[in-house]
Amino acid sequence: MNAGPAVELAPYEPRPMPARAPDKPVLRRLVTELVAELPGLRDDPADELGPRGVTRSWLLEMKSHQTRRSYWRGLGLWLSYCDWHRVDPLAARLADVKDWIALLDPGSPVTYNARLAAVSSWYTELINNRAHDDNPARLVPRHKRDQESQTRALTYDELLALLGHARARAAGTGTEPALRNLAILEIMATTAVRSGAILHARCGPDGDLGVDRGHRILRYVNKGGHRKTADILGRADLALSNYLTARARREGTPVAELSGWLFATRTGTPLTSRDLGNLLRETARGAGLDHPDDIVPHSLRHTVLTLGYEQGVSVEDLADLAGHESVATTLIYVRRSRRRQTTQMLADLTSGTTGPATSAPQPEEQRHLRLVRDA
Repeated sequence: MNAGPAVELAPYEPRPMPARAPDKPVLRRLVTELVAELPGLRDDPADELGPRGVTRSWLLEMKSHQTRRSYWRGLGLWLSYCDWHRVDPLAARLADVKDWIALLDPGSPVTYNARLAAVSSWYTELINNRAHDDNPARLVPRHKRDQESQTRALTYDELLALLGHARARAAGTGTEPALRNLAILEIMATTAVRSGAILHARCGPDGDLGVDRGHRILRYVNKGGHRKTADILGRADLALSNYLTARARREGTPVAELSGWLFATRTGTPLTSRDLGNLLRETARGAGLDHPDDIVPHSLRHTVLTLGYEQGVSVEDLADLAGHESVATTLIYVRRSRRRQTTQMLADLTSGTTGPATSAPQPEEQRHLRLVRDA
């Protein structure tokens, strides 16, 4: 948020929710406290069907904690605006929401749409519970979603260089942090899981590691709140085993009895998104990659999907791997490769190096015209 608009919005700043979902009793107490602090709403602490009561249930019933955090912040910023500008949120108009989002100036289309989605969802919940009868946010135009991912994806050689540096560091130092970092990178480079699956994973009998048909798996919750599993195979499995062995040795306990966060500091505190971002940038810098600051955790997800497509994996299988509800989402990641492959085919055709196909292409040939490794 820019310094200028922040003064116009209000002095109230919604308290951030924790990055990881607390236990249900703790979450219920926290949500109750947070909703009680919201400005601009009628005081109805005992009314479960009033605005505050509906807001509490709306937040508690969300399946995804990440959505809960995002929607909580969006709602808090909207009610802050209403309180500062003396706008009754239950009498707000379309013009008020447009003025708020313009002052907020979220910066990116994704954040812009997320803030509007939060407010629109809140009004819809009020309407469904007969606590209100209008949704002034529903007609505010959303920014169109990018048709191509803007996150930098690594080339095949860059990915090998990144992993090679991490492997050499783990083998050379043998320290627990180096082994942990390698395990994280190996898993992300083969499963396409988001950083949340890494940051929120727990170990122990009731944790997120398991075995399916003889292979280790990682359980996680995707953005939609659905339970998913990722297979940990090959070097990723070896790296994870080495890390857990080193950690168990330090803690003086068998690997099977380890507890707490799966990827933690030596003091047991969980890693943060900033830690993961620093890990990617520092490893990229150590590997000698160009523009290492452009490489973020999501780059590995983009890389897996891009290289998988270029190696002949179908878009449908990649969507399943990534946990996308729609293939259209997967196409955002691989569209650039698809276009490059098509252009390469046409370039070969017009240069005379290849001739028109004499027979109908097979389904696999239709889907993957040519392997191109260049960035």
